[in-house]
This record gives sequence, structure tokens and C-alpha cells, in this order.
Amino acid sequence: MDFETNVAISAGLMVAAFVLDWPRAIVGVAFGVLGRFLPYATIVVPLGVVLISIGGEFVYPLLGRTESPSLWSFAIGLFSVAATASNLYITIRNLKDRL
Repeated sequence: MDFETNVAISAGLMVAAFVLDWPRAIVGVAFGVLGRFLPYATIVVPLGVVLISIGGEFVYPLLGRTESPSLWSFAIGLFSVAATASNLYITIRNLKDRL
């Protein structure tokens, strides 16, 4: 697919991620940008996505956002973090290769 099509799909997924779970999506954006500078990023970014999602499950009850950790909340968080971090990492990598 063309680069522009990939950017449009990534943007749509990011908007959906922010609508579903904006705090983890913000962390995902930060991690996606940081992932560009990490060694072994193709391994570190997916592991970080899972760890951020798990961390959110334990932080959200403390903040009062959820009552207790749940699989449904974890799945939404996993989508939100993955849609932002992975898509941003891949888009930045493809942009760098294109330039």
C-alpha cells in the first residue's frame, strides 16, 4: 500500500484509541515516539504495549477510573496502546525510509 494510505489508516486507529481510552493512548503515543530510538524496538515496543496495558489495570482502580481490574478493560487498553504506539512507531520508521 502507499504511504499515504498507511498514514490514513493509522490516524483512524489513533482516533479510535483516544475515544476508547485516552490516558493509555497518550502513554502509547509517548512510547511510540520513544520506541523509535530504542534498540531492538521490534521486540521492545510490543512488550511495552502489554506492560503499559497491565500497568493501567492496576493504576486505574487507584485513580477511581475503574472499580477493579478486568479482562474487558485490559483488552480496550491493549488496543488503545497498540493502536497508538505501534502505528506511530511504524509510521515514523516508514517516513524515515521514504526520506
